[in-house]
Amino acid sequence: MTEQEQLVLYYRLLSQRALNDSHSGNASVRLDDDTFSITKTGACADILQVDELIHCPFNKELPSNASLDASIHKRAYQIVTDCNAVLHSHNPYTIALTLQAASFSPVDFEGKLYFGDLEVIQCEEKEYLEVMPERIATSLQKKPLAIVQSHGVYAAAKNIELAYKWLCSLEQSAKIKWLAKQV
Repeated sequence: MTEQEQLVLYYRLLSQRALNDSHSGNASVRLDDDTFSITKTGACADILQVDELIHCPFNKELPSNASLDASIHKRAYQIVTDCNAVLHSHNPYTIALTLQAASFSPVDFEGKLYFGDLEVIQCEEKEYLEVMPERIATSLQKKPLAIVQSHGVYAAAKNIELAYKWLCSLEQSAKIKWLAKQV
């Protein structure tokens, strides 16, 4: 399976696991030192095809039909040295638990082992495209996940399966923490 076929598969899985709705989030993979592929603006996870992915250069302006978050992915590839895949999802439990928080601390063993405490980044809605690429990429230099308050989670990893694992593991930790608060 090619990297681009994997991108389509894992983008679809994020929707199937209810970490995104049918048209939210985005996904990308590094193709080489000069380009990466990303989901298009308004991509539908249920029907996305490989030939609909957008090729983005690192040294030129991003295509207008690339995901709104293409500049975030581009910046992550530029400063996270071993990053070959970036996934973005809207993990509902993670978002709910971090709406009023400056950090997220898992209570379960795996969450503590994988992540420890995670910073929650403030979302600059008015200057999103100007501020957030650097803010998110800088956070991804420190940890494999960046939580953006009221928006979602970004994962950067050496491959797309590992990025997917981080998003799923974080959401499982958030569910456990949510359930523990109900007891």
